[in-house]
Amino acid sequence: MSDSLVLTLATLAAVAVAVGFALRMWLGVLRGERSRASGMQGAALLLTAGLETLDLLCVLFPGSMPVWRSAGLVMEGALCPAWVWFTALFARDYEEGRLPPLQRILVLCSSFMLPWSIHLTVTGAYFAPDFATEGLLFLLPGAFYFYIGLSACLVAALFNIEATLTAAVHFRRWKIKFVLLGAVSILAALILYYSQGLLYRSIDMNLAGLRSVALLLGAGMMWFSDLRRGPEVRVSFSRRLAFKSVVLVVAGLYLVVLGLMGEGVRLFGNELGRAVLLGVSFVAGIGLLMLFLSDNMRRKVRLFLQLNFYGEKYDYRIQWVQFTDRLISARNQAELHQAALSACCETFGIVGAALFLLDHGSRTYMPVSLVETDRHEGGFGEDSRLASALRTRRSVVRTPDVHDPSPWMAAARFAIPIFRDDALDGFVLLGPPINPAEEYDEEDFELMDTMARHISSALLNMRLTEQLARSREMEIMGKVSTFVLHDLKNHVYTLSLVVENARKFIGNPEFQKDLVDSLASTVGKMKILISQLKGLPDRQTLKRARIGLLTLARESTRLLHQERLAFGGEDAMAMVDVEEMGKVILNLCLNALEASSDGLPVRVTTGTDPEPFVRVADRGGGIDPEFIRTALFEPFKSTKAKGMGIGLYQCKQIVAAHGGRIEVRSAVGEGSEFTVWLPGAEA
Repeated sequence: MSDSLVLTLATLAAVAVAVGFALRMWLGVLRGERSRASGMQGAALLLTAGLETLDLLCVLFPGSMPVWRSAGLVMEGALCPAWVWFTALFARDYEEGRLPPLQRILVLCSSFMLPWSIHLTVTGAYFAPDFATEGLLFLLPGAFYFYIGLSACLVAALFNIEATLTAAVHFRRWKIKFVLLGAVSILAALILYYSQGLLYRSIDMNLAGLRSVALLLGAGMMWFSDLRRGPEVRVSFSRRLAFKSVVLVVAGLYLVVLGLMGEGVRLFGNELGRAVLLGVSFVAGIGLLMLFLSDNMRRKVRLFLQLNFYGEKYDYRIQWVQFTDRLISARNQAELHQAALSACCETFGIVGAALFLLDHGSRTYMPVSLVETDRHEGGFGEDSRLASALRTRRSVVRTPDVHDPSPWMAAARFAIPIFRDDALDGFVLLGPPINPAEEYDEEDFELMDTMARHISSALLNMRLTEQLARSREMEIMGKVSTFVLHDLKNHVYTLSLVVENARKFIGNPEFQKDLVDSLASTVGKMKILISQLKGLPDRQTLKRARIGLLTLARESTRLLHQERLAFGGEDAMAMVDVEEMGKVILNLCLNALEASSDGLPVRVTTGTDPEPFVRVADRGGGIDPEFIRTALFEPFKSTKAKGMGIGLYQCKQIVAAHGGRIEVRSAVGEGSEFTVWLPGAEA
């Protein structure tokens, strides 16, 4: 079989697998079943497959090489942002829900590679006098620097992959390992291929078959992972997580080895066979990477180092710090359950685990959280063999010794009891070890018991915290209900008087006018009450529009007694949510009118000084300075005997969502002045 036929078959197989998987990804994105990371993954694979196809055409039809290579050059430029973007999004759940600045810079820089490649197709990138016989492309200066940038983008994608694996916990890393390993295979082959340009200032297209093999292997691993282990899982990825040094070390070692190979070629000629050396190096690198990512091998290496260099199986200081950090980072019970199980799996090298807690209603230990464990029906009764054995021994139990008939016991190896007040509150079932040959002894069991006691304390603290939060919520609801019922009672009483009088005087035109006025006044007051109880907006939910603040002040207070409001100032323009900012002005004016009970007018002033502002001033009794400092904008704190204490709190939240601020000036016996400062319409 000729070399060209082998290359053709390898390339076509790789392209078919890559294109098939890419279409599978895009179909999932169109159906809403997959994230945008899957779309970028499909784009990266399609571009890589397109590059393989174009380079195959160059080798098969050397006479048309300039045409195919120009298209391939553009494809190489598009590869950079596709791979960087995919590796920045895949399996990552950023704290702020968007790419951090460093990743945005990487994506932006990689995006310049596409216009650069288009420019090179016009100005020239290669010199190939004997391409038909040698298959060599000699790089012109512009192309040489282009491939330096291309290699840098590919290394940046490897950085992202390493950081994703570092941030992933035990069971999530298992889910995404083969997808990332497939990406590493493709990226490593591309780096190997294009590093020729850095070493020889030429590209040997006879080595394109190496990329095809890597693409076939990488896309195959991605497809295997998607079929067997499901779609991507999300990894909580902090902006503060720094890239580790492993990729830098590996890249440095590779460049050193590449330099030695180049020196060997220079001294001994081409007898070494560049294609053979590059192929062996690539296969060896992928093999080492697979070995490094193997949980079984990593467990063996860690235990070997611990036992032979430290004399103990565990570094307890590190284990305890990691375990404690994992538990305290949980924000609710579900996260706490997952954190406890993940910590047990990683510490003891276990494939999966399940947490069972006592259901006091059915008096049964039911599963509340699983990690890489199949779910079965039912749980364990209080008088089951496993529960009885745990109560009797009060320590770790080897589940094969218990002979409990529950289906949960089929894959379990150990059961760790969780006690609370001398009662068995639950237990953790640990599955088979990652390393089947690993032996567990009393040192492991003591650490398991210690971790179980800490899990018990964490569970109790979380329960108490949630109970306290619910109690506070009920207390707040009680306060709100008291005030709301008071106001609603007054409004209902007013309406009941109107209905009673309507039976007698409904035919009187003067009464009809008073009836309409009373209904309008009551409805207006109820609208104000409802507006105070509505949810608070944030920056994303605001519907901003350009409006004059004086106009807005007049419109939002039209239900109040206009004879007591004095408007003044210029109609300063601002970009605000008309409805929400109208609530703020209405609340401030309503408070000012209630504070000025003797009938004194309330001044509403708008202007620009230098920012747009709305100022509401009264000549009431003023506010105590201590109350301003400690409680003015706090919910359910009010200076009024029947006040709800949520109006000013609501005002502050709305203004803050607009990017503004509220200033307060008040003197006891002289009155108060509230000023709302807002960003200008230009901002």
